[in-house]
Amino acid sequence: MMAHINLGRRLGVFYQQQFVIQTCVIRRCKASVASSQVVLKNNTTNNGRDNSITEDVEWNNAKPFDEMPSIRVLPLLGTSWGLLPIVGAGIPVTRVLELHQLRFKELGYIWRDTIPGAPPLVSTARPEDAEKVLRAEGKFPDRPGFETLKAYRAERIDQFTSAGILAGNGEPWWNIRSKAQQPFLKTKNVNNYVPVLGQIAQEFIDRIRLIRQENNEMNPDFVNEMYRWALESVGVVGFNTRLGCLDPNLAPDSEAQKMIRAANLSFTAVNELEYGLPVWKYISTPTLKRLYEAQDFFTDTALKYVKQTIEMMKNKPADSEEDPSILEEFFIRGMSVKDATVMVIDMLMAGIDTTSHTTSFLLYFLARNPDKQEKLRNEILTVVGPKGKLVTPGALNELHYLKACIKESLRLRPAAVGNARIIDKDLVLSGYRVPKGSLVVFLHQLMALMDEYFPNAEAFVPERWIKGDPLESHHHKYVVLPFGFGTRMCIGRRLAELEMWQLTTKILQNFKVEYHYEDIGCLSRIVNAPDQPLRFRFIDLD
Repeated sequence: MMAHINLGRRLGVFYQQQFVIQTCVIRRCKASVASSQVVLKNNTTNNGRDNSITEDVEWNNAKPFDEMPSIRVLPLLGTSWGLLPIVGAGIPVTRVLELHQLRFKELGYIWRDTIPGAPPLVSTARPEDAEKVLRAEGKFPDRPGFETLKAYRAERIDQFTSAGILAGNGEPWWNIRSKAQQPFLKTKNVNNYVPVLGQIAQEFIDRIRLIRQENNEMNPDFVNEMYRWALESVGVVGFNTRLGCLDPNLAPDSEAQKMIRAANLSFTAVNELEYGLPVWKYISTPTLKRLYEAQDFFTDTALKYVKQTIEMMKNKPADSEEDPSILEEFFIRGMSVKDATVMVIDMLMAGIDTTSHTTSFLLYFLARNPDKQEKLRNEILTVVGPKGKLVTPGALNELHYLKACIKESLRLRPAAVGNARIIDKDLVLSGYRVPKGSLVVFLHQLMALMDEYFPNAEAFVPERWIKGDPLESHHHKYVVLPFGFGTRMCIGRRLAELEMWQLTTKILQNFKVEYHYEDIGCLSRIVNAPDQPLRFRFIDLD
């Protein structure tokens, strides 16, 4: 019996975790005009006119929550039995998109799950529902997940005052977010990193030439090289220094290599702990100890560089014309040392896997579609020039097809399978009453692969994102939200897109990219990851 209850809790935690990282790329989706009014009980309109009569009519006319489609609800198990082999679908949690596709076929556009120990769970494949929830949310949108990090930071009160922007909610989350978002969103601040991120991208090109095999192919562990590039890129922003991750003679005991191991171990441990039985909440398991050790290393390293930046600021001449780094701007805006430390750690946690995986998926689609790759290369050679030519902020603004390629890649292989909110109001979604406190999941990856939203949806067609192109898409704006919405949108998306632009440009200036193995799909962990080795071939251009 206890095993059945724990299985239900495990599925609840899994569903919550799938939609946490809204990870840092492309464009801010502008809210479209709502096609239907948000249904709230006992609310008023913006001009103060009582609208409760209209809203109560719609609420009363909606179907009860219990009538929302669902697989059979069993005692103790709820609907979690649906994942079990033989009696259920037998689809592993790492293939959650396949589970969503199955449930959509069985139940339709919206369904509910009952998970013991978890709030009511609603999954929807209607963009109108996503729009309604997101446009109705308050100042502190509630997003679930990362319970292990919350527990770690709650125990380390000497180092942390909150769970941070990655795992936190409510006013403590907003206190950090409000101080951090302006430095990240200012165009000038982002452009200041164009030269150094270009240098890092060039060093990665040099490393590709160093490690590739005689047939120009990468080793099966090439994803680890992508991690090194991503860590070096995010580290120069978060730590205000170069870590040396791309040094060809990187020692196993170097700080940079320890950071890579700590990052990989942290994600592995969080996956294991939060997708498994919640034993860690009651006893200190070996995996929890390893996670805490990795996070201790992150914390100590981040604190060291935070203090180093403070000393640099003290010693900087008052008449210095050097622009402050993003980390320096945190302190200029009144952020405490503890909050700056947790902010830096969250940047590393959120930036390594998301940027490396999304860039890897982009390279895969370009390799599978040589005509699109050649079209993009021609744009790069025209706007930027051949290899050796540096990318400037002005040139980046003109790389329209590059941006379209990234958007299309994110449509097909987003950083996560969707977005989620715990709603703070009663709402009507797809004609059903959804009570306050429910966890609502917007299945963006499922929606983005549906032909009704994108004709020939499985195909890689960057022209969908080119304004005025005959193939331009006119889909609902809330079908694709690869990195969130509103104040919960990925705070570092502009820097992440800059990293992707720089590396992709450098690669296509230097190489033709090929891939000759199995199709690469998604493994669903905390974020989507490639499910095949990245055995790309990087062939020098003539």
